[in-house]
Amino acid sequence: MIRKMLIGAAMLVMAAAAPAAAQTYDFNVSPGTVVAGQEVTISGEGCAPFATVNITVTQRSTGTVILTATDETDANGEFTYSFAMPTDAAPGWYDILATCGDQEFRGEVLVEGSSTAPSGGSTAPIVRTGSDLNGLGLAGAGLITVGGIILIATRSRRHQARA
Repeated sequence: MIRKMLIGAAMLVMAAAAPAAAQTYDFNVSPGTVVAGQEVTISGEGCAPFATVNITVTQRSTGTVILTATDETDANGEFTYSFAMPTDAAPGWYDILATCGDQEFRGEVLVEGSSTAPSGGSTAPIVRTGSDLNGLGLAGAGLITVGGIILIATRSRRHQARA
């Protein structure tokens, strides 16, 4: 009985860990900090060859879309698109969304108020382009499940031995 439970638990862990092994694709926003009017370049991979890429730049604090554009991927499903941040862009964070088919890429850029660097060091943002935490979370949940099954199996075995 325990052997069957352990085999079932191991299969559950393997099934849960499978998404963690899924293909991840690069998406880059460069530079991460700009001044209004400065050029921003985004690049990504993982789309179908010659697919249309829809790009949207949204001011985070207001939700105002300040740019919409399209690009086309190359034969390898990769794209690179450059645009000038509007000269009237207010300082703050801007979210960048690029989609092609069912692929979705997210990044961000910080617009500073002036061309001088702020005192106290760099303000380079941490760009969130996706996460493998879902797969790791599933693997962790699977391991917790296996531990629970082992605990229940050994507990019931102890109770049977006492009876």
